Amino acid sequence: MGCLSSKSNGEIESINLENAQAEFRFRDGRRFHNVEGAVYPMPNDEDEQDRLHFQHFLMRYLMQSNFSAPINHILTTPGAKILDIGCGAGSWSFDMATTYPNIEVYGLDISPLQPTHIKPKNFTFIKANVLEGIPSKDNTFDFVYQRFMSYAYTKDEWLDAINELVRVLKPGGFLEVPYTLFKIYYYYYYYYYY
Repeated sequence: MGCLSSKSNGEIESINLENAQAEFRFRDGRRFHNVEGAVYPMPNDEDEQDRLHFQHFLMRYLMQSNFSAPINHILTTPGAKILDIGCGAGSWSFDMATTYPNIEVYGLDISPLQPTHIKPKNFTFIKANVLEGIPSKDNTFDFVYQRFMSYAYTKDEWLDAINELVRVLKPGGFLEVPYTLFKIYYYYYYYYYY
């Protein structure tokens, strides 16, 4: 069971303090995103990145897979595009990009947290907020995956978020939204778009 750690190589990436003021805010010794209007409550410092990596590998071990949707035919199609919404530290995205080197993996998040020294060649990071629109054309992705984002949107924002995910999903593609802890209107565990 592999593991990523933000502290594994002993090197500490420096943060430009000018950019840090714009990108991040600090509270009680922890670093958080500084995106106005975003409700995601968790920090984005090294300790949180380590927690996200651990969470990813634990869930992969428990589920014995990185996904539940029937997408093996997509993952074996060279050039297929998958999008990880709220990719955080990049654990799921990097795992998928490494396991399926012939597909294109895109990770979207409001904070750039992914380790650059181990980034797979077929991974692209998109800094964006889903609620402000995903900077991709309609019908772009074969598979859109969003997990552990229960608290990233208010109850009223969920329908807009799901509609945005469906907008960038290709006809015949799959949307998977696992581990959502509360009931959402129009929620599907995975969604097949016709």
